[in-house]
Order: sequence, then structure tokens, then C-alpha cells
Amino acid sequence: MKDERKSVAVEIQNMVLRHRALSVEQISELTFGSAKSHWTLYKELNPEDTTAKMGVLDLVPLMKTCGSVAPLEAVAHQMNMVVVPLPEAGIFSASLEDDMNRTTKEFSDSVTKFVAIMEDGKVDPAEFEQFDKEIMELISTALYWRDGIKAMVKG
Repeated sequence: MKDERKSVAVEIQNMVLRHRALSVEQISELTFGSAKSHWTLYKELNPEDTTAKMGVLDLVPLMKTCGSVAPLEAVAHQMNMVVVPLPEAGIFSASLEDDMNRTTKEFSDSVTKFVAIMEDGKVDPAEFEQFDKEIMELISTALYWRDGIKAMVKG
């Protein structure tokens, strides 16, 4: 199996087999009910088994059950893209100017966090997690603002 396909398969396998709270049997029942047995799911999760693979139509509900987008991130990585969570619905105004101000504030928060974590020239995992949160909020806000402007395009 090609490395790209295998990396996605391994992410799917890890998402299910390493779930903190649910067994494979529970995940299968919650996701598929009686439509797919946990034995079939085990077979689909095996990256070395070329006879059965997880289909995208099953992957989406499986990711929802597991609360993970790791397989989606693996696919995005192969496409030279990233997965960005969208902002919560209803938290933005009807004013593009207000949304621009909110985006500018998120940029400022990201720069401020960058300066703080770089003071000692080292970045520990907790600092990166805080910085990553700020960057993702900035990206999400900027994308929401972009979509508001895009909605105004005539054509």
C-alpha cells in the first residue's frame, strides 16, 4: 500500500483503537447500529488488509462518534492543505467593518501570544497549544470575514 494511503488508514485505525472512553464494539454500535458489525470495522481498520477499506461515507460519522478529525487532517496534509475549524454560528455581526475589527483583534492577540512565548527563545508544548489556539481563532475569524465579503460578489 502506498505510504499516503497507509498514513490515512493508520490515522483511522488509531482514532478508533486508541479512543479513550469507547471500545471498538461501542464505537461500531453508536456509528453504524446493526448496519456494520464490529468485526467488519476491525477488518476495515487494518492498514495491511487490502480487501476491505473504510469508505468516506462511513468515515465522516465515525469521526463524529470518535470526536476526532485526525484522518481528515492526514488527507489535508497530503493535499498541502490544513483543516481549520469554522467559527461558532451567530458570534459575528451583520457589519463587515465589525468583523474586520474582530479579525484585526485576533491578529493582535496572535502577535501578542507569539511575543510572550518567544521571550526565552524556547517553546514548550503548553505554549504552542496556546499559540495554536490564537492562530486558529485568527484563521477562523478571517475566513468568516472573507465569506461575508464573498457573499456580496455579484455575478
